[in-house]
Amino acid sequence: MTPRSKESFDAMRESTRQKIEAAALSLFARKGLSVTVSEISKAAGVSQGLLYSHYPSKDALIMELVSQAIENSSQSIEEIARFELSAAEKIKQTTLMMCLMFTDAIAAIDYFMFMIQVGMSGDPLSNLTLYSEDMPNPTVSLARIIGQGQLEGTVVPGDPFQLATVYWAAIHGLCCYAITGMPVSPDHQMLNRILLKEELL
Repeated sequence: MTPRSKESFDAMRESTRQKIEAAALSLFARKGLSVTVSEISKAAGVSQGLLYSHYPSKDALIMELVSQAIENSSQSIEEIARFELSAAEKIKQTTLMMCLMFTDAIAAIDYFMFMIQVGMSGDPLSNLTLYSEDMPNPTVSLARIIGQGQLEGTVVPGDPFQLATVYWAAIHGLCCYAITGMPVSPDHQMLNRILLKEELL
């Protein structure tokens, strides 16, 4: 195989992999983890044999999507948490990013819903702890920001982790509406009101 043909083959293989992952993510997000390999291959427009050449099992595909979801969510929130900004500004940036997701990043909504399905599945996969110090759980990152804001006097009182959980629960609920096709356009201030004191909105 020449270098050019190998490059072409690799590009084609990566394109097929992305089609499989996109189809699987959308189906898992909407139908749960009981979706079959046959359904995934049909939605991706590939044969089951080709799918299995990329992923030896449905569990392997699920784990790849879980890893992607964790990496994407961890990095985005942790980056904001590390900014040299006030906690109020960090919370506002987080809310802005979440609101933009509903208009510009439908795949991000699918990742949210997919992770909910994983958590609710009762499958051993859902018990795996893949977060780490380098890639912390977004709830932990947001709780740190909330703790900073409470010290600064800008964030409402309460347990930081519980407040972070309520914030993410609101986002998850909005994702549920969006994925059913209902128009969703979250108001920034309404989401910020969960965490910020009135004068900071």
